[in-house]
Amino acid sequence: MTAPPRLTALRARLVELGVDAMLVAGAANMRYLTGFPRVFDDGIDAAVLVSADRSAFHTDSRYIEAAETAATGTVWEIAGQRESVLEDALGQAAEWGAGTLAIEDSTTVARYRRLKKLFKGRLLVTEHVVEALRAVKDEAEVAAIERAAALTDLALEHVTGTLTPGMREIDISLALEVFMRSHGSEGLAFAPIVAGGPNSSRPHAGVTERAVRAGELLTMDIGARVDGYCADLTRTVVVGRADEEQRRVYEAVLAANEAALAAVRPGIGCADLDAVARGVLVERGLGERFGHGLGHGVGLVVHEMPSVGGRSRDVLVAGHVITIEPGAYVPGFGGVRIEDLVVVVEGGARKLSHSPKHLMEIG
Repeated sequence: MTAPPRLTALRARLVELGVDAMLVAGAANMRYLTGFPRVFDDGIDAAVLVSADRSAFHTDSRYIEAAETAATGTVWEIAGQRESVLEDALGQAAEWGAGTLAIEDSTTVARYRRLKKLFKGRLLVTEHVVEALRAVKDEAEVAAIERAAALTDLALEHVTGTLTPGMREIDISLALEVFMRSHGSEGLAFAPIVAGGPNSSRPHAGVTERAVRAGELLTMDIGARVDGYCADLTRTVVVGRADEEQRRVYEAVLAANEAALAAVRPGIGCADLDAVARGVLVERGLGERFGHGLGHGVGLVVHEMPSVGGRSRDVLVAGHVITIEPGAYVPGFGGVRIEDLVVVVEGGARKLSHSPKHLMEIG
């Protein structure tokens, strides 16, 4: 049976690295390589083993039936737990004659020590091997992310239609989550950020029981998950009427967002793209108020390669899905962030997020 493209690409990297096999245990990396639906969750104990001509998935009794069903008609060998998942996979590597074994750089120190003790051959700690493959999305992956983004847009539209002064951040967050889950989201891509008033000056403020007051900024950073793939969207609104300073800051962030979107194209360095947005905010007197990077890759997890920031060495290529999320944060005043999700295509970018970006005054 012909190996799928993802396995073929990984095997090519193993040849370049000079190793016989690779052990993969990161959940997102395993899901990417296997393509198994409805198998992975946060508590899975599993390992993937890939050599030049074989591929195996090891797991325990909790997941074995789902894995066997998902693997039907594929090249994947499914192995139930005998000793431990890790020992079983290493034993199979020895059976395959693997003298050198690549492992992920995300491997914990404790697991690395155990691997060193159990594996008799040479271990090679690799750097982002599977993650680099994941960074460039195929058409099916982009379609899944686009479905997640569409659902996220709908959730934001629904909840902004119900906002009134006095609502608590936690209630707004819950309403967003209920809408996404009840309309097809597989949980959430990440814990939402719903930050009103002074809380909005903290980019990762999380959610509190504070009530949002009339005239305050409200930032909502949310994402649905569909078919395993994440969306990521941020919009900032004013609950009530906006004042002149709120409008000034909002318009500056929006200009930075639009300038960066216009600059996205294959071949641009991610640090250069960050500089485009940052330059707009510097011109508007808000450069020091934008402390984080412009964006990040999105896929099976909400933060993945490439990194889109001032220190990034990554270069955009067609198939990257990234966020563009400039912000300006002023303690005591509040903050504005506007985040879009785009896929890099030949000649530019195609937006996957479509929520309105004009300053919305609600309630």
